[in-house]
Amino acid sequence: MGRGRRGSKRGNFKNHGSRNSSSRGRGNFKNKRKFNRDGDRKKDAESDNKRQKLQPEKESEPLVEESSSSSESEEEVKPYTQLLSMFKSGNRAQQVLTSDEEESEDVGSEDKSEEADSRSEGDSVSESGDEGMDEDDIEDEDDEEEERDLLGVQEADEVEEDHEELDEEEHEDETEEEPSGDEEEMGSSTDPYHLHYEREMSESLLETLTSPKPYQTQELNWKALGRIVIHLPAKVDRKMEKPKPVLLGETTEKYVIPGTLPILKTGIPLVDYGVKSQLCTNLDKRPLSDSSTQTAEELLSPLQHEIFSLANEYRDIYYPEMNHLNSDEIRTVYCLHSLNHVMKSRDKVLLHNAKLKKYKENGQSTDDVEFRDQGLVRPRVLIIAPLRNSAVKIVEKLASLLLPVKGQIINKDRFYKEFGEEKDEEDKKENKKSYKPEDYEAVFTGNTDDSFRIGISVAKRTLKLYAGFYKADILIASPLGARTLLADDFDFLCSIEVLVIDQTDILYMQNWDHVLHIFQHLHLQPREQHDTDLGRVRLWALNGYSAHYRQNLIFSSVALPEAAALFSRRGTNFAGKVRVENVVLPSATTVCRVLVQLPQAFHRFPTPTAAQSADDRFHFFTKKILPQYRDLLMSNTLIYIPSYYDYVRLRNHLHKEEYNFGQACEYTPDGKLAQVRNRFFLGKKRLLLYTERLHFYRRLTMKGIHHVVFYQLPTFPNFYPELCNLLQ
Repeated sequence: MGRGRRGSKRGNFKNHGSRNSSSRGRGNFKNKRKFNRDGDRKKDAESDNKRQKLQPEKESEPLVEESSSSSESEEEVKPYTQLLSMFKSGNRAQQVLTSDEEESEDVGSEDKSEEADSRSEGDSVSESGDEGMDEDDIEDEDDEEEERDLLGVQEADEVEEDHEELDEEEHEDETEEEPSGDEEEMGSSTDPYHLHYEREMSESLLETLTSPKPYQTQELNWKALGRIVIHLPAKVDRKMEKPKPVLLGETTEKYVIPGTLPILKTGIPLVDYGVKSQLCTNLDKRPLSDSSTQTAEELLSPLQHEIFSLANEYRDIYYPEMNHLNSDEIRTVYCLHSLNHVMKSRDKVLLHNAKLKKYKENGQSTDDVEFRDQGLVRPRVLIIAPLRNSAVKIVEKLASLLLPVKGQIINKDRFYKEFGEEKDEEDKKENKKSYKPEDYEAVFTGNTDDSFRIGISVAKRTLKLYAGFYKADILIASPLGARTLLADDFDFLCSIEVLVIDQTDILYMQNWDHVLHIFQHLHLQPREQHDTDLGRVRLWALNGYSAHYRQNLIFSSVALPEAAALFSRRGTNFAGKVRVENVVLPSATTVCRVLVQLPQAFHRFPTPTAAQSADDRFHFFTKKILPQYRDLLMSNTLIYIPSYYDYVRLRNHLHKEEYNFGQACEYTPDGKLAQVRNRFFLGKKRLLLYTERLHFYRRLTMKGIHHVVFYQLPTFPNFYPELCNLLQ
């Protein structure tokens, strides 16, 4: 409430809220009373209450600042001391909001409450102007009100720049359903989320995870997954360690428990796994069913139940048996796990925000109160997908699991415009004329652009797409889309807690170096603070141990050596790792799918190490195999090469030896590719170099093939019978 202009008459002060200091002296103000004593006492009590409300707010701010300064002076933080000193000047002791909607709602509610207080105070001052309040007291109150109004206006202006009306309406319903502290405390002892993220890591466990051989392996056999190899941290020395004080305060830490052998639970409701009831309700699509009593076996398939049991305990998982038939089941599992993780983190922050607000309202000191519930930045889940059509399936799955009937997806039209189908009806009809395998149709139906990134903000009844990366909870990006952004900024990857790599085999066909580049930028020291309250950041994140808390979920259709190396070397999760390794049955081998009668010869060459195998294979092929195909009877030979580097090396060798050959790779223009295929069919080109990536993206039906030479076994086993069946 702005201060009115002071008039020269007493009536102006009473009607317009102005004060006439010239007509009233300090001593005469108390003597000019016109109301009864009872009314005077009520007005005096109201003015005293208003001064008491303003006083705790003024005192609470320096208290939090002192706690933050004491945390910065603590010598216990080892790797991140530089981070704390860098952020010292910009450290603000304020509540960290979990979404744009909550921030705007809090600002709006504060503005409304301040306006109501200012109006009521103006009325009380105007009515009690003749009573026992000093003029200096009134002016002090007005100064404090003006400062509060100015601060409230500034905060509202900063928040409402990128704000939408739908977010405000959605959050108004959310504030009524904040979690209770009792429920959080009761479930913290058994909830996997609290057991994994709310405890610190002991020094002995840290030494084990950073050792050259941190894990011990054991094997189990489950019904759906089959043979699983479990990597558990080596035996940790359980010697008594001295109590370790927390950074702010003197309470003793509770250490995390290293991973143990997984046990498949049966007959337990999905809610008892720690899954939010909202997700269980949306997962159960049957009408008139009680999701709170439905067991996990009833809501999930056997494969989903076993994968979710492992993922819910925050173990790393490498599952190389994904295909176009079970891809939707696996996508449901990791979307359910990701949403459950985000909602628990969000409820934790909301609960602590409510407690801090209550302390301030009651005038209690927050010097000894400490809530560690966040990372250095807000994004917690990163999902790496190869194509835009994969991102559409993931977003639709997230929406179906999170949103009730009245839920809303913000920026939905824009999303489907950019990520939806980009081909017209004529192109679809032309594609249907040529036969393509089922796995090809499942992968390349829809928008096949491989450069994208999108941030998603999760609320209780809203899924906001295209949220800023530092205001989003879930990030969905392709390796190429993420790498183009990492050149300028990589701070959004410093607090990733759940990392999902979907369709790893397709990522390998694109550019595996982009995936490695993303892993190299995980959990690096941020260059900016990004409005983070360091007093709310978990200690293990400040100490640089985030990599040991991160969960990696890798799904692929084939067992790739590169993916296995990434899983074993880049993952040091203290909860353990699980890798599925099933023996291929003779009836499931792709050699049995060759329908054409032809002799098949497999050559073995000696090599001392895997690193030297590329050179040894090249020398063996050029000296033993390739000279046999100079004969006229060995024309129309297709040489299948999986690696592009081997393709370039062999192409240069054929040019040097003056072979009559053609070349077809993923970079060959369509016109030249058609010309090479025609010449090879007519016998004008004796040899044809054919890359695996070209076959993966195009699935061309090559005609005129008389002989097939596999320079190396195909990455995808089904490619072997596809090419062999093309022989004429």
